This record gives sequence, C-alpha cells and structure tokens, in this order.
Amino acid sequence: MGKRTEESLLQQSRIDEFEIERRKVLFGFTPSDAEALTNARPHVLGKLDAVVDEFYRRQTEIEDIALIIGDSETMRRLRIAQRRYIDDLFSGVYDEDYVNHRLRIGLVHKRIGVEPKYYLSALSVLRAILHAAIEAGLPDAARAAQACAALDKLLYFDTAFVFDTYIQSMLSEIETVKEGALRYARTLEDKVAERTRELEILSRHDALTGLLNRRAFAEALRREIVRAKRTSTPIAVLYIDIDDFKAVNDSRGHQKGDEALGMLADVLRQASRENDILARLGGDEFCAVLPGVDAGGARAFCTRFVELLQGRDRSLAVSVGVHCTGPVEFDEPETLLHLADMTMYEEKARHHAAPADEIAVLAAS
Repeated sequence: MGKRTEESLLQQSRIDEFEIERRKVLFGFTPSDAEALTNARPHVLGKLDAVVDEFYRRQTEIEDIALIIGDSETMRRLRIAQRRYIDDLFSGVYDEDYVNHRLRIGLVHKRIGVEPKYYLSALSVLRAILHAAIEAGLPDAARAAQACAALDKLLYFDTAFVFDTYIQSMLSEIETVKEGALRYARTLEDKVAERTRELEILSRHDALTGLLNRRAFAEALRREIVRAKRTSTPIAVLYIDIDDFKAVNDSRGHQKGDEALGMLADVLRQASRENDILARLGGDEFCAVLPGVDAGGARAFCTRFVELLQGRDRSLAVSVGVHCTGPVEFDEPETLLHLADMTMYEEKARHHAAPADEIAVLAAS
C-alpha cells in the first residue's frame, strides 16, 4: 500500500510518453491540431469567464448535478478547476503532466460519485460552448473548423484517460470488496471448522471429565481389538466404579461428587500411557483399555492407579474389574466389556463390608 501511494497516477496506470504519443496517433491528434488550438487560445481565454459561467449555468439546471455540486464553496473550487482545464486545452502542450491531470479528473469524479453519464453530458455542454467561442473569435471559417475539429480530438483523447482511472478505481474497489469477502469467508470457514471440531469433541467426549463417552469408547474398543488381532497382542480392559457414590453425593453434595469424578479421571490419565483408551461410561463408571497389556501388566496398572488415587483422596473407595483377551483368541467387544463389568461387581460384592478407605482391586484374566 505504501509503495502505491508513492507512485503518480501515470505510474500506477503504466502510462509513459510513448503511450501518450500512441494514443495521439490513435485519435488522429497531430502537431497541426495542437497549433490550431494554440491559435484559437486568445479568442477563448478572452471570454473565459463567460464560458465558465455559461457552462455552470447549464449544469446547475440539471437537478442531479446541482445536488452533486451542493454548495457555493464547492462551486468556487469547480470554477477554478474548470478555468485551469480550459487553459490547458488551448495550451498546445499535451505531455505527461497534462495527462496526469486528466487521470486525476477521472479519479476525483469516481470518488465523489459522479457517474459517467454526467461527465459525458458535461463534456458535451463544454464542447458546444467552446465551439461557439472559437467560431465567434475566428472570422476565418476554415481556421475555426480546424480548431473545432482539433478540440474534438483532444476531448476524446482526454476522455479516454479519464475513463481509464474511473474504471481502474472501480475495479480496485471491486477487488477490495472481493478481498474483504474472501477474508470474511476464510474467517467464517475457520470459525465453522473450529465449531465443528468443538462439536465433534463434545459428541465424543464426556463434558465433565473430558474422557471419551460411551459411544466413542465402543468405537475405539472395536478398532483396538481389530488392531490387536492383526498384531497378535493382548488387550486388558478395566471397569472402574466408585463404591457408595450415592452416599458421597448425599453427604457431601453433588458439586463434591462432580469434583470426585473429575479427580478420578485425572488420576486415571496420570496412571495411563498415551495410547491407552480412557472413558467415562456414565454416572460413576469408568473404563480403561490397555493395548498390548496382559493380566500381569493390568495388575501393575491397578496398583499404580490405586496408589495415585489414595494420594489424592483416601476417603474415595473404588472397585475395579479386569478382563484380558488375546493374543490368540479374542472376545468380541461387548463380551470383553461385559466380563470386565462382571468382575467389577464381584469385587464390589466381596468388599462391600470393607473399611471405607480400603480400595479393592481384582485382576482376572
């Protein structure tokens, strides 16, 4: 952006002296035409105030144009600019500086909202007034006709440059809007993707503990059994249940009960490896799948889990059921989970009368 503001309109439009001369040829504007306008210059500038007055009298009769002009200060500035333009038209010098001013006219007209139809209408009015001034000032009809024809070529030459910047400015605005729309679309796309990921996480994870929920756990267990069959490795499943969790809620309140569930989930993560699968199935029931772990490894895991849990809260007692499958014969996922659940209930029944701070663990193959 900074580099663009350091360039002139000529540079931005990639217009140089060669392009200017090429356009003069394109419109048939010759040195003779420049000379004809120079010869007519005294006759036009001698009536410059009258020409400008007549031009704006006709322009302000058009309600839309009068609204665009708006106030006396704007009118004053427009009159000064129009006097300068007419002076330039009959100067005989149509170089890069002249063209740069024409380009600026197009840019200004676009920025203030002057539609092309109003510019062309104004140009037609100015042409007619200047023709009349030339014809009145030059008694030689041939010379007057030559000057009028030269003026027409120059006005066409000017209009092409005016429309170059007008269109360029319009395209730039469209590009800016397009870029803004693309940025908005990308932002919206990122937000949708982020929200989709959040919803995916919510749909697969327990909101309280962040562990997998029952549905996601069932899918993960099925995939892990398929992988274990391919690699002929064992799998251990742990089914964990908090003893007398209802009593915890009743005596300490549901908020403390939720905190206990969250704490147990944290301890389970701490005891686990990165590839272990952890889930809260509902209520106070948790599960862990330990890939590549046999009965001995499962017992070691339970010991580590128990020690960590007691280190956090000795008043919280749990029962853990363990069942292993593989590496040759494999139980189906539902069967494996059911058997681990059964061993957990057997353990809970055997230790129902145990002290509240005793944590019972049963490891069964």
